[in-house]
This record gives sequence, C-alpha cells and structure tokens, in this order.
Amino acid sequence: MDTVETLAFRKLLVTAAKREATDLHLTIGSPPMIRVDGMLIPVEDEELMTAIRLERIVDSIIDQPQRERLEKNRDLVFTMVFDEKIRTKIHIFYQEGYLTVSLRLLRLDVGTVRSLGVPKAIERFTTVKNGLLIVGGHYGSGRTTLAMTLLEHINQQRTEHILTLEEPIEYNLVGASSIVNQREVGKDVNSFEDGLVSIEREDVDILFISDLPTPAVIRRALELANAGLLVITVLDVSSSEKALEKLLSSFLPHEQVYIKELLADVLRGTVIQYLLPKIGGGLVPVHEVLVNTPSVRAFILSDKLTQLDGVIAQSRQEGMVSFDHELVNLVRSRVISLEHAREVARNQEVFESLVKGIFY
Repeated sequence: MDTVETLAFRKLLVTAAKREATDLHLTIGSPPMIRVDGMLIPVEDEELMTAIRLERIVDSIIDQPQRERLEKNRDLVFTMVFDEKIRTKIHIFYQEGYLTVSLRLLRLDVGTVRSLGVPKAIERFTTVKNGLLIVGGHYGSGRTTLAMTLLEHINQQRTEHILTLEEPIEYNLVGASSIVNQREVGKDVNSFEDGLVSIEREDVDILFISDLPTPAVIRRALELANAGLLVITVLDVSSSEKALEKLLSSFLPHEQVYIKELLADVLRGTVIQYLLPKIGGGLVPVHEVLVNTPSVRAFILSDKLTQLDGVIAQSRQEGMVSFDHELVNLVRSRVISLEHAREVARNQEVFESLVKGIFY
C-alpha cells in the first residue's frame, strides 16, 4: 500500500475515534461511513470507496495466512491495534464479489466495573463460584466488553485459573490475582469443540467462551458448569427469555429433557445489555437481569419461558432488573428521551402505565 493511501486510511480511523464512533464501514460505491450515537453518517470530505482502494487497504492490514483464510472462507474476523492508540475488531467479507470492511472501535483496555458504571445487581455475579452466566445483547450493544469487564473484576479480586476461548480475542487480560490464559479459535485451537475437550484436565476454575455455535459446544459448556466451573458466555439475544430459548431450541426434542434439566440446575443468571442514545449525545446502557431462583427454575422445566418477564418485574428484591423499569428510570432522570424508550420497550402496555405522570 502506498504512503498516501496508508495515511488516508489512518486518517479515517483517527476521525472515527475523535468522533467517538463505534463503527467504521468501508463499502465499494459508498463514502466511508461511521456510526455515532447509533446513527450512520458519512465521513465528511471523503470520496466514494473504490474496489482498488479497498483492496489496498485490506492488503495493508492482513498477512499472507490471513489472506489465504479470507480467500478460502470468504470471511475474516480479527482484532488489531493501530499506532498503539486505536483498537479495532475488523470484519472483512465479500459481497457481490467485492471486498467490504467493517471495523468496530474498541476500548484500549477492558476497564473496570466502576468505570463502566455496572449496576450492583450485575456486579454480584462476580462472586459466583460455579454455574453458567449468560451475557446477551445484539451486535454493538457492548455485550463482550461487559462480559470481559466482569471477568477482569474476578481477575483482580479472586485467585482463580481463568481460561478463555475466543474468536477473535478482543481484549488482552493480564493475570493479577488470578492466572489468565487466552486461546483464540483458528489460531491457538482449531475450534470451540477442540478447545473444550481437555479443559477438565487443565485445572480451570473459570471459563469464558465467546460463542456457543453448535449443540455440542452448548452441551459441553453446560456439563462443565455442572462439574464445578463458572462458565461465562456471550449470546446474540435481546432478552433472557430469548437466551434460554436459543439454547434449548438447538437440540432435538428427545435431547431437550436432559438439556432442560441441566440448564435449570447450572444457570446462575442472565444479563442483557442494550445501548440507547443519551439526551445531549453519547450512549447509555440499559440492562435486564435474571437471577435463577426456584420459580425461574420451575418455569424452565415446565416450558414457561414466556412468563420470565413477569417474574423479573416482580423480583427486584432478589436482584433482578426489569428492562422496562430501567427505561422508565432513565426517562425520569432525563438521561434518555421518552421517544427512544418507547421504541425499545418490551411490553408497551406496562411501559405506558409506568411512564404516566412523568413530565419534562
């Protein structure tokens, strides 16, 4: 890649970072686009991206083994730090035969529960010794950052052997009170399945797994949680109900009885995160927290997952957090607008009853 193109690309990254963008998208036929406060906007004074320019950009950020994987799989995901200042998760893929690049801008470090403003209801999960903790949310919700922040809190506060299986590794954790080993799928181990095979022989206390892509991986993760490990995982889901439904629906009907009983026993809780635009700029996280109580366990076993929203709303004293109640609190505090809250509320009837009497 020539010097002019290199400087131009790095200028795009710097612009995105200065605008506090979460993403930078490079697509042929469009100008470079950044996502700021949840909105996609073009980068000012930038021309449309061409195939030649995008090829040169890709050539500058991947090595030969990565190029071979890209050509074979037509898709490549990895993390990269530019100039020791800008950490990114990069997704390169083909669409209509042409390269496309999507970059997510990450924090340089994972941060702390205090710096992220993690609610106490979520921080309590860092004291759990075994079982399964699910951190959910859609792409761009900060779900992985939240999960790794909880893991880093454990690393600082407890003496454990922490092992991660990630694709890719987004944050590097340095052992503090704990021992930390991070393995990247496709680089340090061939697959999630292979990475889970020998864990019981490696004296692991805590396992973080960035995805549960197959029934075999789900089953193994649940069995490890049942064997005494604390397993923390990330799922692309919008609610606690959807998280549990996703795990159970991965199995055939005759397998679900065993998996359902296992899940009901090992689940410690779920944390769902959503990001909404703040009044005045920026983004604010909104959470749902489910704690596995006897009533939750009974609903899992009896296939009544649709009733979990009601349980969460009525179980604040047990450490649960209702998504709609959090929305109302943020509206009342004038952190988010009523319009944005309405757009994402789970139960419109309940939400409208809760916001009655709130005036600006």
